[in-house]
Amino acid sequence: MLLRFEVVKQILYAMKKLLFSIIAMLLIGNTAVQAQGFKGKWFIMGEAGYSTQSDGNIQHYSVLPVVGTFVAPTTAIGLGVGYLGQKDKTVPDVVGKEEAFIVQPLARKYWGITDNFLIFGQAAVPLTFGKNSIDANGVKTDIKFTGYGVQLSPGIDYFMSSHFSIEASFGLVGWSAVKPKDGETANDFNIGVNSGFQNGVKFGLKYIF
Repeated sequence: MLLRFEVVKQILYAMKKLLFSIIAMLLIGNTAVQAQGFKGKWFIMGEAGYSTQSDGNIQHYSVLPVVGTFVAPTTAIGLGVGYLGQKDKTVPDVVGKEEAFIVQPLARKYWGITDNFLIFGQAAVPLTFGKNSIDANGVKTDIKFTGYGVQLSPGIDYFMSSHFSIEASFGLVGWSAVKPKDGETANDFNIGVNSGFQNGVKFGLKYIF
């Protein structure tokens, strides 16, 4: 009985050493991958956002696929092409809708917190082309517009593997100019989550190759 116990003890000890060795190898391998940086790699990302204001009477939503490349180990540039929408019910019997096509060049700088967890700062120059629709008691009016702006956004990025990551970001500072087809340009500057064309917190899934 004692001999059997010693055999089991030795087997468990060997398994313990093997497990620790595997964990150490994985950690060393993961650190090596992160240390190499991402220079020269490309990424494809899908980003979506939704937010509300005025007790839910104003809704903002966006979908923005992005393609980009790392021009340095922690610096990336990219281009997003997507859709923005807004619905406004703050005035009784009046529904305002805004729909726009967005083209957005961007640049990012990453800073590592751990091997898998990074923070980033993003600068983007969104260009929008869309229309405002107002329905007041059944009378509809459409106004086409073009817009452009600058938006600064902080974010966090968590790497689930060397190829996939999930992220979250929000607009911190934003300036925009919107020109209706037959009207004057309106400028807007905001600081906070609802700054710029893309309002609220945005979530994304990224594939790096």
